[in-house]
Amino acid sequence: LNVPAYKVASFEIVDLPLIEYIATKKKPILLSTGMANIKEINEAVKVIRKKSNSDILLFHCISSYPAPTKESNLKNIEYLKKTFGVEVGLSDHTISNLASTIAIGLGAVAIEKHFKLDDQYCGPDSSFSLNISQLKKLVIDCEEAWFAKGQDGFKRSNIEKRDQYIEVFFFS
Repeated sequence: LNVPAYKVASFEIVDLPLIEYIATKKKPILLSTGMANIKEINEAVKVIRKKSNSDILLFHCISSYPAPTKESNLKNIEYLKKTFGVEVGLSDHTISNLASTIAIGLGAVAIEKHFKLDDQYCGPDSSFSLNISQLKKLVIDCEEAWFAKGQDGFKRSNIEKRDQYIEVFFFS
């Protein structure tokens, strides 16, 4: 099929022979971490790197369907990035877009979200899948969150430079 990347589902993160085989293909690997502990994630990353493949994107994931937003533990995105020195995304099984947009603010570079072509479809993941209009909204929300993050360093925004207004403060 000449796929551009390989996605390893959460339950497969402990299938080290499969991960090793995928790593030999020298294509990006999207590795979901749902249900895994830090040792299991570390073993999978080591296997990939041992095959000289460093193109890894970890997906922080809560393997609950649907996942309650309050259980998202999005700080794990920063932790995974720091611990493994790779880019991190979010495999989001919540019903809303809130976790995904917050994840972008915390450094996620990719969002995985289930979607359905119409609301009449009833499948195993339809209860937490977005319809097409909700998916479009997710894309817009995440793009807006991405740009809202800005850049490191304290700089005046372009809008401030353009508008050049003066604030007056009165002290008593």
